[in-house]
This record gives sequence, C-alpha cells and structure tokens, in this order.
Amino acid sequence: MLDVDTGIDDALALLYAAASPALDLCGVTTVVGNVPAGVAARNSAAVLAHAGAHDVPVVTGAARTTSGAGPRTGPTNHGPDGLGGVPVPPVPETTGPETTGPETTGPETTGPETTGLGVADVVEAAGAGGPVTLVGLAPMTNLTALAPLADEVVVLGGELAAGDPPELNAAHDPVATARLLAGDRSFTLYVIDVFERVSVRAEDVARLRSSNRPAARLAGELLAVRRGRLIGDAGALVLLTHPGLFRVEPRRIGLVGDRLTETPDGRWTDVVVDVDAAAAATAYVDALLGPAVPL
Repeated sequence: MLDVDTGIDDALALLYAAASPALDLCGVTTVVGNVPAGVAARNSAAVLAHAGAHDVPVVTGAARTTSGAGPRTGPTNHGPDGLGGVPVPPVPETTGPETTGPETTGPETTGPETTGLGVADVVEAAGAGGPVTLVGLAPMTNLTALAPLADEVVVLGGELAAGDPPELNAAHDPVATARLLAGDRSFTLYVIDVFERVSVRAEDVARLRSSNRPAARLAGELLAVRRGRLIGDAGALVLLTHPGLFRVEPRRIGLVGDRLTETPDGRWTDVVVDVDAAAAATAYVDALLGPAVPL
C-alpha cells in the first residue's frame, strides 16, 4: 500500500511496486505535496495503467495539509505536471462518491476504475487479505489516519544532516508529522540522506529506455529527466525487497522546528542510515527489466 504525491520519484516507486515479484501492490492513496492530490491521483492511475496494473485502486486523500496549505510552490524538477514533462497517456477519469482524507475533504476518487472508497477503506480492504505494509512517500497528512491500520509502516522523510530547505515530506505538514511521532504505531524512517545516494547509471537508463517493456521504458524516460538519475522514493520499496542492502539503526527522532531529525529527547525510531547505493540501483533496474524475453 502506497501513500503518494506523485511526482517523478513516486512514479518510479509505483513502477517498481508493479514490477517486483516480491511486492503485491494492494492500493494507492494520494495527498497534497509536490502536486495537488487530484493531479497525484491522475498521475498514479496513468502510471499504473502503463505498467499493466489496472486493478490497483487509486483514491484521492487530503487536498490540503492539516493547517490548510496547498501543494508545494516554486519550480521543481517534477515540473507543473509532476512527471517532469514525460508524456504518459492519461486514464479516462471515473468519479465516485467524494473521499474524505484526514482533516480535509479531497477531490473525488480518480483512477482506473470507480472505487467509492476513502483512504482508510483502502487499507482496511487490503487488510482483509492479510498483513499490510504501508509505505508513505509524501507529506504525512494521510498517515495520521492510515498508520494505525497497517501492520508495518515505512515513511520516507526527515534528515540526519540538516539541509536547506528542510526535507519536504516532514516539513510540508509538520502538524501531521508531529501526530505521527506521537502515535503508537512504530515505523521505519527512510531519510533524505539515503534518498540522495541511490542513482542509476547512465548506461542503465539507456537500457531501460530501449526495453520492449512499456513500464521499463517509462522508468527510463523518467530517470532521464530526474535530477541526478535518482530513484528517490522508490528506494523505500527496494528496502522492503532487498533489506540486506541497507543498514537500519535505532535513533532518537523528533521535530526541531519543521525538521524531522535526531534530537536528544526524540522518539526511538528505526532509521535507514546507510545503503549499498550501486546495488540498490541495480536491484531497481533489474526489477523493471524483468526476466529476459526470448527472441
């Protein structure tokens, strides 16, 4: 289960989740962040359809942060469409009953099919089939409601070495971030320090772009326009499929202003502190390219 604000990185994560045989993507919820929540839903549905994952429900969650803010402002690598200008054929919109995200009411459900589900319903429906791992790749507005429903939670956010500006997922809705920290659900934190290290080699981007697999080609096109060819948020999914490539340590984590970082009075949290970056990038590429297709 993914909670996203689908720009480029989250699109790469969706493609990996659909391609990896070790993952069973049971649902996607969207939230305001890099783009409006409705744009994130349309992007997510289009990417999943391109990957052949037409049956994965996509539900729009919080359209505003807890304090009422909209999407990120200013120019970014993601561009106004969220996908860096990479064309992805849109999925015809379907609308169902309005979905209500935590603290705010989001736009109508938009996805490959009408679901009529709210964000919490997606997790609960998935939980009926077995344990659910929730991976939050966006500002944490939805997670305050979703995290208690999941069996395992991975959150992409926070920083160990303070940067400028503060890491977006934690800083865009610091009220929600504080609530997640204060909750009972434990989680693993995939910090921006590790995020910034996993970069795909130029020759592997070329391999993806020339693949006969539509999802691999799309991943290659996205990586070609992505800053530093970073897999970004998708690294949190590689953590699930290849945990041996990462080092996780307990750290005291708390909010310092609007930064989610180490602090002496913070909550003990499992934090991803190191990665075999080359191997993680290779794992990503290999999953998208898949088994060799006989000529």
